[in-house]
Amino acid sequence: MDMVSRIMDFYTQIDRAVAEFQLKSGLRCPAGCGACCPTADVQATVLEMLPAAHEILCSGETDIWMGRLTAQPDPGQCLFYSTQSTPDGGGHCLFYRWRPMLCRLFGFAAVRGRTGTRALSVCRHIKLTDPQTASAAALLADEAPCFVHHSSRIYALDPVLGTRLMPVNTALRHAIERLGLRLSFNYRENLRDNSAA
Repeated sequence: MDMVSRIMDFYTQIDRAVAEFQLKSGLRCPAGCGACCPTADVQATVLEMLPAAHEILCSGETDIWMGRLTAQPDPGQCLFYSTQSTPDGGGHCLFYRWRPMLCRLFGFAAVRGRTGTRALSVCRHIKLTDPQTASAAALLADEAPCFVHHSSRIYALDPVLGTRLMPVNTALRHAIERLGLRLSFNYRENLRDNSAA
């Protein structure tokens, strides 16, 4: 199984864990929200962005997205953020299916404190729109997916590409470059093998 498939399998597991916690806690994002998206703080590893890079390369839109990455006026804000809600139910994310780990866990995962205790990291917007459910969900922090657990699983997939956090757009650019280089190399290898046969 190639790395992109392994990451997507991992994302399916995260999505399942989040859905189970949402069912237990009643915690949900407000319909059509996206308040967490336009921040400049979204960080990811190159490994997490490989599925999005793969989709971009396969769709033949590499030049379009690399141009956007180069010309972006706000380098911190995720390029996948749309000011309009997307029709597929992906909130404001143009690449919702391929979004990185933080975007999947945000608002529904726990962080570990210095003493090892868990605290639920609920989105500020959810706390404002549904304070009762947010308070009740905080009591279930031990049952929530945990950021550090999933971060170590990303690291285990590839200790080089899964370690260094960087702004999401930088991670995307590196993922496109890395995957594009690998695909180009494989293509040349196949041409050489076919011409030798």
